Amino acid sequence: MSSVTPQTPDAAWRPPQATALPARTQLAQLRELVTHLVVRELTVTHRSTLLGWTWPLARQLAQLGILVLIFGHVVNLRIHHYAVFVFSGLVLWTWFSNGLGAACSSVISRRHMVFQPRCPTVILPVVAVAVPLVDVLIALPFLIVMLLASGTFHLTIVVLPALLVVQFLLMVGAGWITAALSVYLRDVPHIVSVLLLTLFYGTPVFFSITRVPHRFHALLYANPIGTLIESYRALILGSPFPPVAAFAATAAVSILLTVLGLWFFRALEGGFVDEL
Repeated sequence: MSSVTPQTPDAAWRPPQATALPARTQLAQLRELVTHLVVRELTVTHRSTLLGWTWPLARQLAQLGILVLIFGHVVNLRIHHYAVFVFSGLVLWTWFSNGLGAACSSVISRRHMVFQPRCPTVILPVVAVAVPLVDVLIALPFLIVMLLASGTFHLTIVVLPALLVVQFLLMVGAGWITAALSVYLRDVPHIVSVLLLTLFYGTPVFFSITRVPHRFHALLYANPIGTLIESYRALILGSPFPPVAAFAATAAVSILLTVLGLWFFRALEGGFVDEL
């Protein structure tokens, strides 16, 4: 008597054997799977809620209100158009923090997919990074309205997608490394959480690097996400662009981390099933 194995929702998409397909077709299949999982994750997360997919924007606006109240009025940092300044940094930092935190635990939280032999485990951290990217895309129209209302809109914002790609590579590379390590050492997600909390105060989200003594600039620009946020603001608000060397180093680190992260993940994924 034959048995029927129930399918999980994630099993709705099944890639064919990688060896039977050309590389271009394999990439198309992986892209389709990532899209399927991202849409499913967003649908499940916001199901039966009043605000739906706009809940992340609501949380960011609430945090924006608190930061503007504290650093725009109580402790005035004397930054022009502070609401737009903070929101532009907050949106990108929230993506970085939420995406990296989720990527770190992605293999553990989706262990049922690791047990499916034909499921490419390598896409799990990618999905974790891509889900909060949708929140960025939802917040962008609101940011543009704020820019237009404050008279700080610049056409250089059209270059923004290039910076999003650099940040995506940075996050995916770090996500692959931390996700693989988390399988073998369950302290890693906690360590990443503490590091992100600490890094927030060393990243120019609510303050401007121009307000920091010059001797600390090199240290702040050594933070890749800090350099990226300053680059975003240069395109969005027309503020000075970070030093070319700092941005070039950030782009190089992002690409290198992606390559090393993929290699590291592939090297360790053979033992995932036994550890999980």
